[in-house]
Amino acid sequence: MGTRLLLEGGDLARLMAQVRDELGPGARVISAERVRSGGVAGFFARERFELTVDVPEAPAPRPRARRGPPAPAAGIEDLLAAADAYDALPDGSTPELPPAPAAPTVSTGAPSFAAILDQMRSMAGTPEPADIEIPAPAAQDPLRVALRGLGVPDRLLVGDPLTLPSVLARVPAAPVAPRGPGQVIAVVGTQEDVDAVALLLAERLRVERSAVVATGARAAKATSRTGLARAAGADELAGWRERASLAPHPGIVAIAVGPDAADRADAAALLRVARADQVWAVVDARTKTVDAATWMAQVGGEVGVDAVAVRGLFDTVQPGTVLDLGVPVAWVDGVPATTVAWAAALGQALGPAGDAPRGARGIAG
Repeated sequence: MGTRLLLEGGDLARLMAQVRDELGPGARVISAERVRSGGVAGFFARERFELTVDVPEAPAPRPRARRGPPAPAAGIEDLLAAADAYDALPDGSTPELPPAPAAPTVSTGAPSFAAILDQMRSMAGTPEPADIEIPAPAAQDPLRVALRGLGVPDRLLVGDPLTLPSVLARVPAAPVAPRGPGQVIAVVGTQEDVDAVALLLAERLRVERSAVVATGARAAKATSRTGLARAAGADELAGWRERASLAPHPGIVAIAVGPDAADRADAAALLRVARADQVWAVVDARTKTVDAATWMAQVGGEVGVDAVAVRGLFDTVQPGTVLDLGVPVAWVDGVPATTVAWAAALGQALGPAGDAPRGARGIAG
């Protein structure tokens, strides 16, 4: 059976703190009264508070359990109502007091009961709810949505407002192809693709076909049709590299890569022998991004890939995905990957209304 106590004091907040600190969280205030004594006609009266508190018996020991946060003290509003009820007349009304003189101010100098109530709320950990304004979700930029649908990486779709020129300005530029005497560019890819890119590169560098050597996994008849000199293996390629370093013009080595993992390993070994100043990889834009990136990592090996020559870019509905390969794009379908070329590729995919067409996926992650 619990114990009932009567506490008195002139500060309600201190009384409540005393209940909490001395009697523990189980103590319950069952009544509160505001008592006034002395004074004349309601003035100069002394005011105190009386709290009747029930203190429960200490519970029997039991296994400790995880303790949650203490429940907020209840009954603060009831304390206010109980104190006001004490001052009410029998008919329920509150007695009116004659107006106090302008000076001196006596009773109004003490903290108001509403202020004490605010203290109690703060002490009990039950602040009044605040109005929280939840912002409306931002409207999606139509151009950003459309370019994301074309596979353009999010890192390029920054800025507000977003414009196509601002996106193109963030596209990484490919390194300049080496043109000095004795320098070598290595091109890796399937036999048909790598020979076409190597010959076009020779034309752009204004060197003869004799500056291009073909090696790797290739059919002899296909090589003879292009008229390219062939290095049958690593030893012949090493000899060609020594001669190329003494030439007055740059050289190009076209390394054909077969479909198997062993072919990719052989191409990586030939790439090391070539000691190229720059390595280009020929990638089909219709290949998935993850597959193309894996293929480049295996073929590039320790040497790595410096630039990409993309083919089939205008045949995919997601031309922007090649920008997520992690390697700068040097050519798109045989054309230097300038801002104008990218504007044409992305503009064609966007269409006249600026919406990305839907359908098959291009290089996709």
